Amino acid sequence: MCPMVVRSLLAMLVSCAAFAQTPAFEVASVKPADTAVYGRQGIDFRVLPGGRLHATSVTLQQLILQAYALKHYQLAGGPGWLPSERFDIDAESEGQPSQAQMMAMLQTLLTERFQLKTHREPRNQSIYGIVVAKGGAKLHAAKQDDLPAAVRHALTGSPAEKKTYVLTGHKATLAIIAENLGEAQRPVLDRTAIPGEFDFRLEFVADDSKPEDGRSLFTAIQEQLGLKLEPGKGPVEVLVVDHAEKPSAN
Repeated sequence: MCPMVVRSLLAMLVSCAAFAQTPAFEVASVKPADTAVYGRQGIDFRVLPGGRLHATSVTLQQLILQAYALKHYQLAGGPGWLPSERFDIDAESEGQPSQAQMMAMLQTLLTERFQLKTHREPRNQSIYGIVVAKGGAKLHAAKQDDLPAAVRHALTGSPAEKKTYVLTGHKATLAIIAENLGEAQRPVLDRTAIPGEFDFRLEFVADDSKPEDGRSLFTAIQEQLGLKLEPGKGPVEVLVVDHAEKPSAN
């Protein structure tokens, strides 16, 4: 057989294999959200048993953050309507896919329905670095048990009361603690060079614009963990949206 024909057949087989392995929902409906419903019910994003995904009044920005497990500061670019136009999505797949598989299917849906094109690149951004505060770290070595490593987030307080953010962890490294503190508006990097795993509990007021309501994150982390957040600059990998289109209702 001619070498050119062989190469063409191999290329076709590779392309077909890649297509067959692309995770995708069996059926999916994407349509503009009803603004009246958004005003009454707000945003809803749920991954349901049986490979179902239901989203109401979500923006493409929110969908990308969910699909790629990004924080807000890790997303850049895109059209002006990215954080404002809202959509309703109902999608189903076969079997019992995992959360990771569902998000991979959502990535495919965004590519197909929104014509989403992206690339990743490092960008120098404002960050916080975790360092040891004056007086030394107040960290407790993790209990040796059979429980898995875990970090949990909780928000306490009624709408009429001050909101307290509670962050607890078991068998957490300083890098994991930093990553979870990075839920804020800028990334947090571990610069302590402290090895090991720790159990911890950190409580701080959710709205630090009202210091009279309680300890801010900056005060709490120093008093409770003996650590300090220092502002600085550092490279952060960002997903850049190169192109996106509003989907037709279907």
